[in-house]
Amino acid sequence: MIPIHTHPCDEYVYVLKGVVETGGKSCSAGIFWITPAHTQQGPHIAITDVEILTIRLGPMGVFEQPKPL
Repeated sequence: MIPIHTHPCDEYVYVLKGVVETGGKSCSAGIFWITPAHTQQGPHIAITDVEILTIRLGPMGVFEQPKPL
């Protein structure tokens, strides 16, 4: 499980195998999504063994939960 977080760059994710739940939505093999920079995302929960391909157009940034609004 990866908790709710942000990245300072755009992120592109493609599910290669398995099922992952992200933000309450179930995503299986073949699903693709884009998360713009500085957008809160997650949590990401592996429902089965899962393989994903993630591309970020810039630095990943420090992995931490976002500050409360």
